Amino acid sequence: MNTYERDALAMDAYSNAVTAAAELVGPAVVRIDIERDMGSRYGRYAPPPGAGIGSGFIFSSDGQILTNAHVVEKAKRIFVTLADGRKFPAGLVGIDAEVDVSVLRIGADHLPVAELGRQPLRVGQLVIAVGNPYGLNWTVTAGVVSALGRSLDVPGSKKMVNLIQTDTSINPGNSGGPLTDSAGRVVGITTAMLPMAQGLGFSIPLDTIKAVLARFAQKRQAPLTGVSLGVGGMRVPLDEHVRRTLRLAQQSGMEIVEIRPRSPAEQAELKRLDIIIAADGEAVTEPQDLQRLVRRHSTGDKTIITFLRGGRQRKVTVVL
Repeated sequence: MNTYERDALAMDAYSNAVTAAAELVGPAVVRIDIERDMGSRYGRYAPPPGAGIGSGFIFSSDGQILTNAHVVEKAKRIFVTLADGRKFPAGLVGIDAEVDVSVLRIGADHLPVAELGRQPLRVGQLVIAVGNPYGLNWTVTAGVVSALGRSLDVPGSKKMVNLIQTDTSINPGNSGGPLTDSAGRVVGITTAMLPMAQGLGFSIPLDTIKAVLARFAQKRQAPLTGVSLGVGGMRVPLDEHVRRTLRLAQQSGMEIVEIRPRSPAEQAELKRLDIIIAADGEAVTEPQDLQRLVRRHSTGDKTIITFLRGGRQRKVTVVL
């Protein structure tokens, strides 16, 4: 075999590895669009006016998505577009700005999932990034791990540590997307690039991601303190036909995306994807409305929650 044939085989192997990895993780990669409050410390990097585009990936088939904290920080509204073109409003499950990781959730089930890796990375290892740079949907780039354990000073933020440095092309809009190995398993979240240094990209390693997920899970499972319904949710528009049929004046409600175990909401048999439209007869159009109304009560009080399930209006009495 001559040198040309060996080079061709090596190139074919490289191409096949990148193609296979991209095909595995691609269906789980999402585009994230936001409407942002204009006071964000990351505002200088966000597309004007007050909007942003980033990436993320589904890691749980019940609609949970990993992305960067800076992608969704101070977002007024978050929208997620799947690889198949479906678009959903998203709720914020948890955010850790110190390590730039956040978790979102959308109202969908049985979704394609990106598998989290298990093996430690090595310098020189092939890695693939999938994301939406400059709003160009589902773009694939490849490179190698250049270094591990890097630190990076981010303007307006704390110093980021223990990062993966790669020569994989990372551009605005890639943030929050997966960095995978040649088997398509996620080994990091792309987080930053140096604008004046071509060929340098940084990603959050898997150990950091798993630690954040564990903290979020522990927080959700901790006993409730104070008066709370025990739900997390997001503002969603109400179906126009449902509004007319039920003669509702409001245009939005709060869709439940999280129900804490053993919470008042779980005991009252509220379910994920129920849309709360009122508490004690007062309209609920977003999570803040529900929090305000529930906090009027004391532990042991009862509150009447009005909600939509399957297009039908229901009521339930919840003991707080």
